[in-house]
Amino acid sequence: MIAARFLLSLLVVLAALPAAHAQGLVFGTSDPTISIHSNFAGETITLFGNIEPSPDGSRPQGVFDVIFIIRGPVEDRVVRRKSRQFGIMLNADHALFSGLPSFYRLLSSRPIETILDPEVIAQRNLTVESQIAAAMEETTGNVALFESELVRLMGNANLFRTDGRGVSFLSPTFFSTRVVLPANVPNGIFLAQALVVQNGEIVAQSAQHFFVQKSGFERFVGEAAVSQPLLYGLATVLLALVTGWLGGVLFRR
Repeated sequence: MIAARFLLSLLVVLAALPAAHAQGLVFGTSDPTISIHSNFAGETITLFGNIEPSPDGSRPQGVFDVIFIIRGPVEDRVVRRKSRQFGIMLNADHALFSGLPSFYRLLSSRPIETILDPEVIAQRNLTVESQIAAAMEETTGNVALFESELVRLMGNANLFRTDGRGVSFLSPTFFSTRVVLPANVPNGIFLAQALVVQNGEIVAQSAQHFFVQKSGFERFVGEAAVSQPLLYGLATVLLALVTGWLGGVLFRR
């Protein structure tokens, strides 16, 4: 269900991009698959592209800006506020965010507010704040409070970030950026979009996906926990018993 919503949101985003004044665009990623292993401490992926001649064959003219948007697989998140009740801290109000990207990066060649009009930025939900506001499903408390708190939490986890100087032009038409995936990056399909902007208009766009997935023993354990939860639970309990018994034997000696 979550994968279907992610693909639907991708189609909506791509359909909303204008085709007027179109330029050609070649866009790619350095690593189509990022493998997570036991000592995974993060990874850096390079995104790059080139502005090509338009369909009528005319070469790119003028100055361009580029915006990169990287989204991780969507998920549901619940934020809770604790309060003191009868002398102890208990959960009070909560907010549910549905269809929230588990990872979001916005990188641009200049601060985005100098590239696009505020109306376009708001319409496309390009900011971190608008991503979170769009995912708000329900709450029993103050909406603005929970949204700002989730912005802080996702930022502290290095999962939501923006960089207004994160894209470099190596020539008038060739550009690149480097995206740091933290150690706590989620597994799944990631969508990377490149938008080429000229004079405040999006003149070209392209999208690529890449995968982040567990590998080796970690992948086996993760798949076993999902596909065979009963056997996984029994194996975990058995391993804990054996480990405890072995520790007791060693310490008695």
